[in-house]
Amino acid sequence: MGNVQSGSTLTRTTGALDSFVAELGGDITYDKSIAQCRFLKTVKCRHRNGYLVVKIFIKHDPGISLRPYVRKQKVDREALLDIPNVYNYQAFVETDKAGFLIRQWIASNLYDRISTRPFLSTIEKKWIVFQLLSALSLAHAQNTPHGDIKSTNILVTSSNWIYLTDFAPYKPTRLPLDDPSDFSFFFDTTGRRTCYIAPERFYKTNESRSSGAAGEQPVTEAMDIFSAGCVIAEMFLEGAPLFTLSQLFKYREGEYTIDGQLAAIEDAGIRSMIMQMISLDPGKRQSFESILVGARGEVLPGCFYTFLHDYIASIGERPLVLSHPSPPPPSHAPTTSATPGFSPASTVKPGNASATCEALPSDGDYRIARIWEDYANIEPFLIEADLERTVMDVRVDFQTTTTSSPNTHQEIFPVSLHIPSYTPSPRRTPAEDGPALILLSLLLANIRNCSLPSSRIRALDVLLALSDHLTDESKLDRAVPYVVELLRDEASIVRAAAVRTLMQILMKVVVITPSNASIFPEYIIPNVRSLVQDPDVFVRATYAQCISPLAETALRYLEMGQALKAHGVAPGLNSNDKREHDELHFEVSYDTSLDDLHLSIQEQLSALLMDNSPVVKRAVLHNISALCIFLGRQKTNDVVLSHMITYLNDRDWLLRHAFFESIVDVAACAGGRSLEEYILPLMVQALSDVEESVVARVLSALTSLCELGLFQKMRIWELLSATLSFFYHPNAWIRQGAAAFVASAARRLQPSDVWCILYPSLRHLLRSDVKEIDEQSLLGAMKQPLPRPVFDGAVQWAMQAERTTFWKTHRRPVSKVESPRESIVAMRKGGAASVTAAARKWTEEDDAHLQKMQNLGMTPADESRLQAMRDCILKVANNIASFASRPRTEPEHTKIMHSTGIVELQKLSVVPRTIFLKSRTTVSDSMRSSQILPRTAEFLNRLSTPRMSFGGTTDQGPNELRRKLVNLNHSVISLNAAGPARDKNVASPAAPIPSTSQPTSLAPPNPPAGHDRPSSPTDSIVSTTNSLALRIPLRLQVGSTDGQKAAPAVGSSNTNAVGVLEAPRIRADISPEISGRTTPVSTVRNFHRPRVSSLPAMDTHDGHEPGISNLLENLYLDNNRELQNDFGPKVHDGAVRRRSAARQSFISRDGSTRRIEATLITHLQCHSDCVTGFAVSPDHVFFVSCSDDMTVKVWDTARLERSVTSKPRHTYTQHHARVKCVCMLEGVHCFATAAEDGSLHVIRVHISQTGLLPKYGKIQAIREHRVDAPGEYITCMHHYNTEAASNLVYATTHSVITTLDLRTMRVLQRLENPRHFGSITCMCLDRKRTWVLVGTSSGVLSLWDKRFGLLLKSWRVGKSAPGRMSRVHQCAIHPTRGKGRWVMVAIESWKGNSEPGPLTLIEVWDIEKTVFIESYVTRTTTSASEPVPEPEHHAGADAEPSAASAITALVNSRYPGGTAYANFSKHNRGSSQSVQREDSLPAPCPDIRSMVVGLDFGGHSGIHRSEIIDLSSDTPVSNRSRGFVVSGSEDRRIRLWDLSKLERTTVLVSPEAERDKPAYSTVRSSDDAVTCNVETWVQSPTSATLNNRAAQRMSMITHNQQNLLRSHHDIITALACIDSPFRGGIVSGDRSGVIKVWRVGPGE
Repeated sequence: MGNVQSGSTLTRTTGALDSFVAELGGDITYDKSIAQCRFLKTVKCRHRNGYLVVKIFIKHDPGISLRPYVRKQKVDREALLDIPNVYNYQAFVETDKAGFLIRQWIASNLYDRISTRPFLSTIEKKWIVFQLLSALSLAHAQNTPHGDIKSTNILVTSSNWIYLTDFAPYKPTRLPLDDPSDFSFFFDTTGRRTCYIAPERFYKTNESRSSGAAGEQPVTEAMDIFSAGCVIAEMFLEGAPLFTLSQLFKYREGEYTIDGQLAAIEDAGIRSMIMQMISLDPGKRQSFESILVGARGEVLPGCFYTFLHDYIASIGERPLVLSHPSPPPPSHAPTTSATPGFSPASTVKPGNASATCEALPSDGDYRIARIWEDYANIEPFLIEADLERTVMDVRVDFQTTTTSSPNTHQEIFPVSLHIPSYTPSPRRTPAEDGPALILLSLLLANIRNCSLPSSRIRALDVLLALSDHLTDESKLDRAVPYVVELLRDEASIVRAAAVRTLMQILMKVVVITPSNASIFPEYIIPNVRSLVQDPDVFVRATYAQCISPLAETALRYLEMGQALKAHGVAPGLNSNDKREHDELHFEVSYDTSLDDLHLSIQEQLSALLMDNSPVVKRAVLHNISALCIFLGRQKTNDVVLSHMITYLNDRDWLLRHAFFESIVDVAACAGGRSLEEYILPLMVQALSDVEESVVARVLSALTSLCELGLFQKMRIWELLSATLSFFYHPNAWIRQGAAAFVASAARRLQPSDVWCILYPSLRHLLRSDVKEIDEQSLLGAMKQPLPRPVFDGAVQWAMQAERTTFWKTHRRPVSKVESPRESIVAMRKGGAASVTAAARKWTEEDDAHLQKMQNLGMTPADESRLQAMRDCILKVANNIASFASRPRTEPEHTKIMHSTGIVELQKLSVVPRTIFLKSRTTVSDSMRSSQILPRTAEFLNRLSTPRMSFGGTTDQGPNELRRKLVNLNHSVISLNAAGPARDKNVASPAAPIPSTSQPTSLAPPNPPAGHDRPSSPTDSIVSTTNSLALRIPLRLQVGSTDGQKAAPAVGSSNTNAVGVLEAPRIRADISPEISGRTTPVSTVRNFHRPRVSSLPAMDTHDGHEPGISNLLENLYLDNNRELQNDFGPKVHDGAVRRRSAARQSFISRDGSTRRIEATLITHLQCHSDCVTGFAVSPDHVFFVSCSDDMTVKVWDTARLERSVTSKPRHTYTQHHARVKCVCMLEGVHCFATAAEDGSLHVIRVHISQTGLLPKYGKIQAIREHRVDAPGEYITCMHHYNTEAASNLVYATTHSVITTLDLRTMRVLQRLENPRHFGSITCMCLDRKRTWVLVGTSSGVLSLWDKRFGLLLKSWRVGKSAPGRMSRVHQCAIHPTRGKGRWVMVAIESWKGNSEPGPLTLIEVWDIEKTVFIESYVTRTTTSASEPVPEPEHHAGADAEPSAASAITALVNSRYPGGTAYANFSKHNRGSSQSVQREDSLPAPCPDIRSMVVGLDFGGHSGIHRSEIIDLSSDTPVSNRSRGFVVSGSEDRRIRLWDLSKLERTTVLVSPEAERDKPAYSTVRSSDDAVTCNVETWVQSPTSATLNNRAAQRMSMITHNQQNLLRSHHDIITALACIDSPFRGGIVSGDRSGVIKVWRVGPGE
């Protein structure tokens, strides 16, 4: 391509590039031009999945063919597909005007990355070198050279993962040396004249070479090595190119040297490698493989080879199990923020294998989870040998100051890392960055793109662990900006974690660079200021704990910046540091910066101290001592203490407790004056706090302050007089605190004062003397405290102190002034005498209260203790009254929690948690045996209690009607009276019958004469007197899956027993599976219930609350016991998509002219009679067919693709009558079948998916049931699951609609449709299962409300011929329109007309308004322009209210003289539109016998249900799927109706190859209320004559041979859609028993 057009000027034309891009289709739009390329125009385009790069080669001649180049590009793409660091073009398009090369757009290339902050470090440059050399080595191993290596062709992601792109085999290998225009045309894409091409690629004109040799010579590995060396040199020279074109020419001639440029590269190994790669002699250049081997361990770190490259490449792999059905993207598709997905062998085993298979919402979440799990195994690769660390004098190391600081942040710092199997260990900061910086780039690139808050928290943990392996400069320049960005995260838990991580990283930094000297005032503090007003209390509390280390760390950084300023610019700093150092604002003094820092911290601290939440206030108080030291004494008093004092009025006792927990440090910083005047009075007042924990904390604080020597002697005496009475307090903590304070005060007093003044007052509080006044001695000698009931009663008594004398007499006169020492003496003198003297003044009320105290257990000794504590108790009582009078400011949720009524979880902001119950493959036998005894009585009751059915009667009409009925030969309604009522034998759980019980007869009353019903599959006569010891395995269990044998049932009876027994509810010891149908006695074992062992996890609840676990276990056992063990495990809905499965669109786009065709896949002829129905498994693994030949066959869909065979997997032959319908059970591999003898069997298909193909076990009959009356059988069924039942809704020929619970086999609901409407032929349910619509054989639709069992309405369909009865073949909810209220009804056309006209196939009714909405008709005319009659608006005519009127309507519609014939003749009289065909053969009837509706054909929506979308929503049709109907008719045609655009409707299968295809049109009524969709077959008279002419024998034979297997030769009676093994599959069956499988797709 390039060699041919290099000299052409036409390729240099610059036209409107968007016009060329428009040729690629509407999905790709032009955005802008990227580079000023003249050879290939490079543009950036927009696509719905992202941006693309499109390179355009403009043809000067449309006759030029680019096919050889396209083939070459495709070969190269396949060869380079598995190389991790290569990303070639992904699409190649050729048009008449141009050729296009298309790949994904990536924002940055190596040339841009070199000049982008943060600049590449040495380890990152080496990492890029290793990736580049590895990619080129693997590319050349695939014989795919590049040919145009340059910095702009190396794409770099944000994680520093590179992609070598734009391989250029189409560019010339050799270039003329004397004509630089070719170089500019092909290789100079930027205009910088930078040259990366090897010198040997240039040739002189006078050199002898064969014609065309320059273009045909391939690019050698040595040429690419030279170009790669130039790129590596440019990267290490910080973007300076190694050669321009003129310099390369001089270098080629030996006139230019690059030693001076390479001298700027500090790494000698890199210099040597570059010199070898750019050697003039190609022979001296080693191969890429040799360069990599030689650089290992010397130039490039060894961990690149052994671990890092393979691991980072594997990080991009998608999880094995995805939560969505879409396949993972191609492994070569890069992303701009993370590494690509590849599958090299990783040397690190993940920490949790199950987690790697867990589906994560995004690739970023998956990658972060992978790194988090593997980090414990990654870290050994990050630890390298300790390097000698030289600290220059300008880089002041403050590490010693941090280690000597007290442990004041032990609760929050150091941050606990939650990383699996990882134990952090202290290590010194490395001198240079290692591989940890590469992992850091990968981690930071994915933080921005992860969607789960848990992933961001995990990333912060890994980031903190990686920070131990990073230099201080990398911590501040690389990690800190990303952590600061997370401070504004939406999740509060992430913001809190980011605060902790940020502070931990900042505290680890011991050396800063000049550029980071102002990081706190200019960056950190402005970004954390918003956390003070964060809406979440948790974030504010976390920041409150961090503000103290924040202030300390900011001060340390300020001092390090001051040290840098004092030392000046040191010779050890590099050029960048010098330039940054010169830019510092040295005019700002240290004092000014310190004041600004104090002001910032003070502002935030004040806001936190005044926070509304007491939790935040307590968090501030936790580390308040360091803040007091930081602020100084003056600001501690003005800011801290002034706010803290207000906390004592707070109702939250925890806040008051925290106040006294921190008051010691505050008092030490505030000074003695603040302690004496403010703090100490508050502490004395708090000794009577209502919360005893606060009192104990106050005593502890007083002890600490006394130990520090902050109390004067006078204050110690005051406090002793206030605390000695606590020796009698019932709280042990308070007594211990009082003893500790007294012991501490004794150490501060003189011994004479202690033993002469203190001890005599203390002695009467002790049981014995003590040798020393210390805490242990006092606690051991204390008297018994006041009992708790007495103390509480005294407090209640003291609250009434104004009316009693007891609490007044102890108060001393106010006028008497006592010193603290005198107060101690007064306490010593006071004793029993004072008590006796005061007792004489007590009132009767006091005596009554004292009596109550004595009743509570107060002894005379306790009364003296009560006298000693009167002052303390009275203060407590006053405080309780004071707190009760204060307004409550607690939040609303706290009030709700304290209320005693019903609590609304919404008001508490409680988010309900969804727990998913898991499926369990096996359940313990003991759990099933527990169900035996309760069900025995239920089983006996069901067998002995007959259920009578409703007998039908016929109304006797007039003699004229009776006479006309004799002439009718094809009546569709049975007029015979119902036979005598017979017992309803409903299969019930097979429970064991005790041997002591009487035998129970299973024989129902004798059937009526002439009724010959086949016996049921299990017709054994059961006697309950069997002995368990006589059970010998002689008879093979019918339906058993294990082949084991069970004992026969011994008994005798002369009466034929007709009954059905359900599968047993217990499991035999000899059988690992539940047997299908056997006698109840055969599975009886022990009745005791053994202890249930531990069960595997059955739900996603990870808590340990016993109540919740028991509730979930009961729900699981109630809902899933029988479905799990009897019906098998749950299966997913929708076909499994394999990676190799071809995908295509089966409905063409609007602009496409390709029509849809059906390809015959297989022809199955195993049924010998009419196929009556199909059912497809939920996962499309198999489908089931039923037939009038009394068999049901299971067909494997996988065989349709791999080994096409005509044999089914299984054939079920236990039905003894014609099988009329089949239905698949929702969510399991089970199906239900019904036969003409009234039997209903539920069969399970055992499938195990162990390999590529499923393995089939034996089929098993797990449920059996029979309908009520003789001659009645099921015609249609529908199954759905609810939380409480597995519901099977079926309708019968006797117009009965029954809902049966397949778990318990109980009839949940029974609805009786009026019998004179005819037998029910079809039915459909709405999405919510609130109503059911049934169609009958006489053309009546009946709408039932399932919730209340009410018949809402009934009306007749078939409006094309008034007065006739049209059988309803099928009905289904409209898939896209009507919001779930429109129903499509396939009706029978009337055969009474002799003149052909439009025949109605489908009618659409609005069941809410009972109006006719739409119709689908077919007609045959001689002219396409023949008009279609305008449709008329009809309202549904009510069905006949009685049986007599129904018989009259039937006679009129069928008898030749009836009104229907007259109405039709009148309706068509005078019509000249019809085609006269007296001499023609009768055309086959186009009546639709089966149809399937859905949303998107070829997807997962081709079913008979409407629950795929919410049809009740107001979503426009254009925004949803188009909708389709697949119909099979009596004329042996299969039509695919497109409901959104009728013109796309296609006849997929036809009995003969029609020359003309039908046309489709739509006709609307004048008021747009009714729509008629018309299918028109145009047939000229000539063709009709030719068709009716006797065909020659040979031509007829040839024609029949060609179409023998192509189409059906009988009426199509059943249809189904399958999506496996291919999408767009149709299964059809006809009346002759033939089944055909079609694959539908676009035609050629």
